[in-house]
Amino acid sequence: MENDLHCPSLDDLDRSIIELMKVNGRITYKEVSDRVNIPEATARYRVQRLLNSDLLQLQTWVNPTRMAPPQAAIMNLTVEGRRVKAVAQELAQFEEVQFLSIVAGLHNIVVNVSFKTQDELLRFCGKLGTIRGVLHYDTQIVTRLVKAHYDYRLN
Repeated sequence: MENDLHCPSLDDLDRSIIELMKVNGRITYKEVSDRVNIPEATARYRVQRLLNSDLLQLQTWVNPTRMAPPQAAIMNLTVEGRRVKAVAQELAQFEEVQFLSIVAGLHNIVVNVSFKTQDELLRFCGKLGTIRGVLHYDTQIVTRLVKAHYDYRLN
């Protein structure tokens, strides 16, 4: 869970490749080489280097607006200061947790959880009550998902 800040230095070619792969993670090395005007072997090497460094991750995301409605909630947790990392690590193991962030402000941790029934949400709230260091949480039920897209910007 701890972020490793070591990553390869990015040049303009890396940035171009990343931008192509953000649009289509299944783009072929040949297509990359054609689009950025480099040999296919260079495209293969650069993509593999980005993947091996864990800077670039390929994942499939289900479009939640096209699924039978699971329910979603956003929960803001207030946690004892010395327990924030431990609580975050424990929460990250829960299948219901779709997004987790340690934040600064009124709360220490924000999580997005997914559940199929209100009973599942209640069971999750029960789990929160067993985690040492959780002082308080408030819950917002998502009534309509307007946008679900993470597009991290490159420097």
